[in-house]
Amino acid sequence: MRKGLAMAAAAGGVLVAIGTVASPASAGVTRGPAFYVDGQQYRTVLTPTNLEGTGAPSHAWDHLYVFPGEQQAGVATAAPGDRDYNGGRWQVRELSFPQGYGDALASGDSNGSGTLDSFSELSMAFADGTAVAGSVVKSFVCPVIKMPKGGRA
Repeated sequence: MRKGLAMAAAAGGVLVAIGTVASPASAGVTRGPAFYVDGQQYRTVLTPTNLEGTGAPSHAWDHLYVFPGEQQAGVATAAPGDRDYNGGRWQVRELSFPQGYGDALASGDSNGSGTLDSFSELSMAFADGTAVAGSVVKSFVCPVIKMPKGGRA
């Protein structure tokens, strides 16, 4: 892969590069789950794109929140089929947890899944300050594929 900022999201023991600028030789469908949208797992199609500095307005992007250092897949704001999906144009933001990830999980995990697996759950952690989104660290195009229930491809 061309040198780029590598975001990683671990889920089900599978490490998937998120936001990495892929070279044409490394582009393709990832094997395992990369992130959640509304409790559903998705994998990605890595592409050799870098959309940093385009000046596109905020509403032109979907947002992907990653959990550095946590055994938690990322959370995205939309997916194919959602009315507000922007076609796989992503801006990645790293999360931090001022009181620790456990407090954010206790605050936001409304479905008891053991993960923050939707933007609405993540929003609860944002509201009480147990999760904080950093600035955009990467902008790219990356189509996504819905995983079957259970997360096996």
